[in-house]
Amino acid sequence: MAYISVKVRTKDLKPGQILAEDVRDTHGRVLVFQGAVLTPNLIVGLRIREYIDSVKIFIPVEEAPKGLVKPEQAGISIPGGIQPKLGRFFRNARKMHEIKPETIKELSEDVKPIIEEIFETRPAIMDSLQLISSHDDHTHDHSWMVMLLSLSILRMAELKNVFHPGKQDKVDIALGALLHDVGKTKVPLEILNKPGKLDPDEWKIMKKHPDYGYAMVRSTENLMPVAKAIVAHHHRFIDGTGYSPEGLPVLEKLPTLVRIVTIADIYEAIVSDRPYHVAALPYHAIKIIDQGAGTKFDERFIGCLREMVAPFPTGSFLFFRKGVIGKVEAVDALEKELPFIEIIASLTKETEDLVGREFRLGESLNDMPKEEDIVLGAYSPVNLATKIKSAMGIGSGSDVLFEPGTEFALTSLPEWERIMKEHFDFLFESESEERVR
Repeated sequence: MAYISVKVRTKDLKPGQILAEDVRDTHGRVLVFQGAVLTPNLIVGLRIREYIDSVKIFIPVEEAPKGLVKPEQAGISIPGGIQPKLGRFFRNARKMHEIKPETIKELSEDVKPIIEEIFETRPAIMDSLQLISSHDDHTHDHSWMVMLLSLSILRMAELKNVFHPGKQDKVDIALGALLHDVGKTKVPLEILNKPGKLDPDEWKIMKKHPDYGYAMVRSTENLMPVAKAIVAHHHRFIDGTGYSPEGLPVLEKLPTLVRIVTIADIYEAIVSDRPYHVAALPYHAIKIIDQGAGTKFDERFIGCLREMVAPFPTGSFLFFRKGVIGKVEAVDALEKELPFIEIIASLTKETEDLVGREFRLGESLNDMPKEEDIVLGAYSPVNLATKIKSAMGIGSGSDVLFEPGTEFALTSLPEWERIMKEHFDFLFESESEERVR
């Protein structure tokens, strides 16, 4: 299938479309990278930036979208329509009892160009990974991202001489990752999409999804055993804890590909918005996974993941101790742990003079926040406010995040005034002083 790059007005963008070029801000800094899959949240983010009138996307030649400005011939090596096809597959899977061999054959052909694309180059730093992975109840989007992550970790493992995959390994991990959560199509949507914590009975049903998934692929002749093992054991850890389908023998040693998908699955779940939690930054996701290094997760592949992702993606927001809010403005691929940050707001009188200043994390500046001062991170001020509210609700009010007796005062850059007042006003219910620079 032939593809072209076309320029489409942001008001006419649709979820699932793929960016054909980097989207940059007025300073030339990348907001979203080429190859990002558009999601509803990402489209909203593009539309609210008045200076972004249109972007380029890849489409099949025969599909000319509404809002077309100017077509330009371009090639793309990923297969057309695999995400929509995967979406249709998961919707239809609710009516399936087993995965047919012809489905596996078709998916195998679809993933080959993706495998070639990933293994021909060194994995790019995934600075905008979460921005292209915002999903609600769309299991297929999660599975798509877990596949891309798993293949990228496998490629990094090859480059680091950690593991040397064969041709079939690449296909097996791609198919296993795509199908790892297929059993969730048998879980009631009211449980999958429940906004709060699952009760014991609901959790018992949720933990059955590997059983359901394995039952669907067990008899599929052309799906290799290790791909089936990924479906069955992606919630089993290297120390033997976790869970797998009932009746299956306990594995003495988890296969390498299962270990990789387990890490990719958990990482992607942490950095994505879910009905029951707001997305975390890669920085916090890696810290959570690190807690299980050597016990639950294979340290070798955590190291591969760490090399691939930017802890603080461009455009994300950080909440530091003493009420400082910073926006990540740029990430250097060679020193991705040290992003460039602009302080856009302060929630306390003590730090109000820092608003408007720019710094690089890790710089030895006495009055600027340090890495150890990072408390929370999010992909929008709205989500950051939600996390602060949540932390205060779990703890003893504001004292869980601020020193007792802290004097609150909102100070922000002019362009952030409305958002800050709208979403952080809960901190100032008893305060009359709000001033904006």
